Amino acid sequence: MKRLLAAFLFLLPALALEVGFKDADVNGDGTPEKVAVTNLMDLAFDEAGQVVGWYVKAYKGTAFGDYARAPNLAANGPVLSPVGFRPLEAEFAVEDGHLLARFRGEEGTLTYRIPKERYTAEVTADFPLVLKLSAQGNPKALLEGAAEPAPSGEGRLVYLAWQTRPKAGYALVAFGEGPLEGRLVGREGEVRLGPGEILRVYGGQNELVRFHVEGLLSFPGLFSPNLWGQLSLGLLWIMEAAYRFTGNWGLAILFLTLVVRLLLWPLMHQQFKSMAEIQRLQPLIQKINEKYKDDPNKRAEATMKLYQEHRVNPAAGCLPLLIQMPILFILWKVIANYEFGQGFLWIPDLALPDPYYILPVLYVASTFLSTWLSAHGNRDLIRQSLFMNLIFVFLVLQFPSGVTLYWVLSTLIGLVQQWLINKSLAPLKA
Repeated sequence: MKRLLAAFLFLLPALALEVGFKDADVNGDGTPEKVAVTNLMDLAFDEAGQVVGWYVKAYKGTAFGDYARAPNLAANGPVLSPVGFRPLEAEFAVEDGHLLARFRGEEGTLTYRIPKERYTAEVTADFPLVLKLSAQGNPKALLEGAAEPAPSGEGRLVYLAWQTRPKAGYALVAFGEGPLEGRLVGREGEVRLGPGEILRVYGGQNELVRFHVEGLLSFPGLFSPNLWGQLSLGLLWIMEAAYRFTGNWGLAILFLTLVVRLLLWPLMHQQFKSMAEIQRLQPLIQKINEKYKDDPNKRAEATMKLYQEHRVNPAAGCLPLLIQMPILFILWKVIANYEFGQGFLWIPDLALPDPYYILPVLYVASTFLSTWLSAHGNRDLIRQSLFMNLIFVFLVLQFPSGVTLYWVLSTLIGLVQQWLINKSLAPLKA
């Protein structure tokens, strides 16, 4: 219990993130950089206006304690650097929900505009500027008019991209409102910006939902959804359609949960019914185990005969579970990787963990009630459920609130379904 409490106290500071700028020596050279701290990523700037570190967060809304161990998109040098620009002064501010890093020199002003809740930063300048880009991963460039990206090229660029792994890992993608002049040679890319032109740089998960949110799926050669990806996009379409109708992401998640549970209702019914029938037979199974404790063959024969007499198939609940698990996993990934930028009831932001720990408590309570209904008084099963949930709650503390909200709503619907099944079962005959 002391270890569990210590782990809980260890997680508390990680959930209290102050978004803004701070000074930190991220590369250990003895000179502190100015770090833009956001919910999804941290960007480290040096005095020359270069992004020397682009750190992606595995858990949203957490703070890095050691940048040397944090996931960094930088390869052997800066991720983003202006060519030939020498700033004379720098300004760092938080305005309108964005972090702004402004570097002023004789030529003009270079501005980085970093959102708190997105992976895409904007770079602009009021003078002609060349920007160098480099990152970890395999580089490629898509030229205007080309059907597929190439490992090198020069001209009008639709995007420059670095991806660490296909459909996994991390990615850095640079693009504009339209094609930009630039080139890719080896692992380094260049983009030439005119005054007022915007370069958008995405640095985050190399993942379908993230690309959908950031508007990157329309770019050919970046991500090709498979069957499960198409299912994810279908679930996204339902959730976004519900949001357009309700104007609230919490209600949209509720609607999506209802749709998924209705689609899975027949499968869940079969699974819950099988579990309930098996638990109902536990007293008789225990008597068989006691009677034939020294004869495993007769024990197995008597148990199977018991199942046949009561028309119970012990494997009936496995197939529905195997079918629904991929769907539930995809739905979890959809909500976990989406950015809502909106709260619901007491939750300030559905993309971040619940700061008041109400949803984790509701999760444990609803899961325990579900186990209690399906256990039919089996104390060992109830104790096991309590123990597992006490361990799992530390992971739930890091889940985005939208994910935990979906899980709690889904479990509550399952409670109603389980109660209806238990009520429909006939009394057990000895």
